[in-house]
Amino acid sequence: MKKNILYIALLLAFYACSDDSRRDIKGLVSPNGEVVNTRFEQSVAYNDSVGEIHLDMHSDEYVVYVCTDSHITRTTHRNLDYFMAQYSAAASPKVAVHLGDIIDAQKNFPCADSIIHTGRTKLDTMFVTPGNHDIYFKQWQIFRSFFKTGTYWFDTNNGSKKLDLFVCLDSAEGTVGTKQMKWLRDLLANKSKEGYRRIVVYTHTNFWKVEGSLGTTPGFPIEETYELAALFAQYGVDFVWSGHYHARQSAIYKGVNYLVLDATKDQEKNQAYMTVNMGESAVYHYYNYPVID
Repeated sequence: MKKNILYIALLLAFYACSDDSRRDIKGLVSPNGEVVNTRFEQSVAYNDSVGEIHLDMHSDEYVVYVCTDSHITRTTHRNLDYFMAQYSAAASPKVAVHLGDIIDAQKNFPCADSIIHTGRTKLDTMFVTPGNHDIYFKQWQIFRSFFKTGTYWFDTNNGSKKLDLFVCLDSAEGTVGTKQMKWLRDLLANKSKEGYRRIVVYTHTNFWKVEGSLGTTPGFPIEETYELAALFAQYGVDFVWSGHYHARQSAIYKGVNYLVLDATKDQEKNQAYMTVNMGESAVYHYYNYPVID
């Protein structure tokens, strides 16, 4: 008991001395915002208002740039700047995906938005998914004001030829919830019949819980993990991309390739992003961020 009291006292002292924009005490125990079913309903309402997203890549081959856990503040975003610079300089066709925890704590969405949307064109699209840090302190509504939705799908094509399906899940609380699970089940049942060459699911929370150091969102509940894994295998999902754990992992389960990415956060122990060459085969590579002494 005395050790627990000492730990709490030290934790509070640490945060009392830290910058206001990085305090995250409540976030250690609760997302403190709209629950996943509410976020899902708001996301679907937005999706319905803008219609489906079909990206004509004008080619059978293109590149997806993927990063996660940038955890930017107003002054620490060197790696995210670098990622966006590499993406912007790359030849089209291309797509970029951020797997969540864009910001570190409060008040940093305007900075993130200005970085992510720099030089954006029709085929230079950046898709994002919310992470737990993105919804702490009731920030979901702020996230929505910039990035609009946390659950959605889009696909790519070459003219009338279907290519790949991408499905984004909101797992910022470490759960997809009942309504999003039903949406996913219905979507995969329908879309798996449409002749896509590849299906990719991406989200923030990593699959296959490793240990419990990540507070209230170390991984999905075991029942959800079982159901999601069964759905992915049943409907031929090829890849599941996620972040959250800040360390690279790769696992194949029932034919589905689960990839967990290193973090994009400045000064993180593991700093890397991924590119995936999407063609007849999907070939992925990791690239370390430059080390600055």
